[in-house]
Amino acid sequence: MNAEEWLNSIVEEVLKRLQKRMKRATVLFTGGAIGFPKTLQQIKLLQDNGWDLNILLSNSAEYVLTPHLIKEQLGTSRVYVEKEIKELSSFYEGVSAFIVPTLTLNTAVKIALGIADTMTTNLASNIIMQGIPFIAAKDSCDLQNPIRADLGLNKMPKAYLDKMGEHLRTLESYGVKLVDAKDLYQAVQMNVFTFSDQKNQAPELNKRIYEYKKKVLTRNDIVEAKQKAIILKIPSSTILSPLALEAARELRVKIIRE
Repeated sequence: MNAEEWLNSIVEEVLKRLQKRMKRATVLFTGGAIGFPKTLQQIKLLQDNGWDLNILLSNSAEYVLTPHLIKEQLGTSRVYVEKEIKELSSFYEGVSAFIVPTLTLNTAVKIALGIADTMTTNLASNIIMQGIPFIAAKDSCDLQNPIRADLGLNKMPKAYLDKMGEHLRTLESYGVKLVDAKDLYQAVQMNVFTFSDQKNQAPELNKRIYEYKKKVLTRNDIVEAKQKAIILKIPSSTILSPLALEAARELRVKIIRE
């Protein structure tokens, strides 16, 4: 192996480790059952894509969904329940995303109101305040979900429906991405690794698209893009460093992945 090959092998190893570091997330199940089978499929896709997941169950999820079922379906023993948790920092420090596959209406309303009186709402509060991407499946908390009508749970007064919808919109104003259960995997990938839709999105006025060809996108590249008012278009193989991700969010630099 010559010097160039040796150097390339080191670079490849660094890139692999960097990519692995970026694919760390906390997955918190609350007690919502609507959409649960679909979200399990989406979490499996994340696992297959190399994501390192800490899986956590609230008290209600432990009762409704059960740790045994989740361990069995996801093929992992790394499933924690609320009563075992002594501190929360390990679930928000060093993660690239916070994923709630079964967000209940009760939890959604509490987070919207800033109430942090449980492990779940306390963790969510920390995630929001630290600006970590927060993606949740809305099937269990959306009162207009068709399954609720099938269960006869669609007879609430309009005022109640409007108020609950207002709470969900408040969550979205905090930066929480509420998506259908079937779209959870795609939403996580887009919110962690890209900052604009890669297709069918018109460029912003007065901004040109620059095609970036390097293997790693760094914070300096983001700062330069901000100064030049450009949109970065990167190949699917390009790795975004953690500092680049943070800078892109802070500076609102758009990145389009091919």
